[in-house]
Amino acid sequence: MTTRNTDPARHPRTAADAIRAFNHATLPTRNGPGITYPGTAYNAIGAMATLAHRLPQALDHITLALADLHNAGHLTADHGTPAQHATTTVKALREAEHLATALTDALERAHSASSPLGYCGPMDDTDDDQ
Repeated sequence: MTTRNTDPARHPRTAADAIRAFNHATLPTRNGPGITYPGTAYNAIGAMATLAHRLPQALDHITLALADLHNAGHLTADHGTPAQHATTTVKALREAEHLATALTDALERAHSASSPLGYCGPMDDTDDDQ
């Protein structure tokens, strides 16, 4: 359980580390692809769609926090004005929300399209892939 005293940025860092671990685990090698079975791809796409689906809300929370800090007069800036930087940040976060929604839609289409795929190649009993 998190409290307001913990660093919420640790959660996106953990997610980024998990994606990095996925990238390493699925890296194709000379011996073959990093993902052997379509069921594994299907599950991974579904999990990534879930992650992408949750991004707009997370980005909105950051936007709301910055707006609250700005409205309370609690922002300062090394150069320019806090309002300039807050406005630019919010605009970029709103754009990221729209892009995350588009990413979610694309991943959901990929998830659906990969659903009927099956495997008909040789089976390797030592393989961890599903």
